[in-house]
Amino acid sequence: MPLPFPSWLRGARRRVTGRAARPVHRLACCTRPPPPVVSRRGFTLIELLVVIAIIAILAGLLLPALGRAKAKGQAIACLNNLKQLTLCWVMYTDDHNGVLPPNEASGEISLPGSWIEGDAKTDRDTRNIERGVLFKYNTSVAIYRCPADRAKVTRFPNLPRTRSVAMGTGLAHHNPELIPNPIYRAAGIVDPSPSQASVFLDEDEWSIQNGALGILPPDIAQHFYWNLPASRHSRGGVLTFADGHAELWRWVDPHIVAASDTIKQSYQASPGNYQVRVNSLPTDRDLKRVRATVPPRR
Repeated sequence: MPLPFPSWLRGARRRVTGRAARPVHRLACCTRPPPPVVSRRGFTLIELLVVIAIIAILAGLLLPALGRAKAKGQAIACLNNLKQLTLCWVMYTDDHNGVLPPNEASGEISLPGSWIEGDAKTDRDTRNIERGVLFKYNTSVAIYRCPADRAKVTRFPNLPRTRSVAMGTGLAHHNPELIPNPIYRAAGIVDPSPSQASVFLDEDEWSIQNGALGILPPDIAQHFYWNLPASRHSRGGVLTFADGHAELWRWVDPHIVAASDTIKQSYQASPGNYQVRVNSLPTDRDLKRVRATVPPRR
């Protein structure tokens, strides 16, 4: 008859058995097969060229649209700037019992006491803007400059100009030959009416100098641009009128753009040359339209 297994050895037997099982478990872990290796393949030359071609096509489709959107935004900002200046012009007139802000100049310089002073081509800071009689009504110098104007101060190629807007010579401007009897009071704005009489214009960057943009009266039998409206807004420029509204005019004939090139070539050949008059034709519809915004010579 076999002897019974002592009870005090049973727990030890179980402990020995448990300790013996652990190495077997660790051995099983160590012998687990490694994970599969995933092959990472780069782009081939053809695939890379296809991606580049797709990007180029998308850029070709999107960039012109972005350019048009930017140009439209600049035109709207320019229109808003001139509208704010016209509001200053209206407030000055109200404060002075109907007397219009002076728009006098001598040569290339706007005179003290005018709506602006100095010469936009050579002014290196905003002091001549701040000296103008309209500045106290709106002290933001930014409204005097079109955001699309990239012109620089004469002989300072890294210094942006501070002004790109001028006031038409139809109001408060005296010229012995062309405007012998100017209108100095709001009550005199009759022909054309306030809704058709120009006040401020965005001026061509090669034409601008003093604060007056010369516009030939419509009853003079000559055809030339005394000064030149801007064409930087997709062949168009901004004008404001004596009733306070502003418009963006698109030029329908090529003469204004061609005149800008003519003045540009003259200026680049001699930066001190201030000859900005450019002849045109009787068939120039844009010249006729601009001239209709000023009173006839009386």
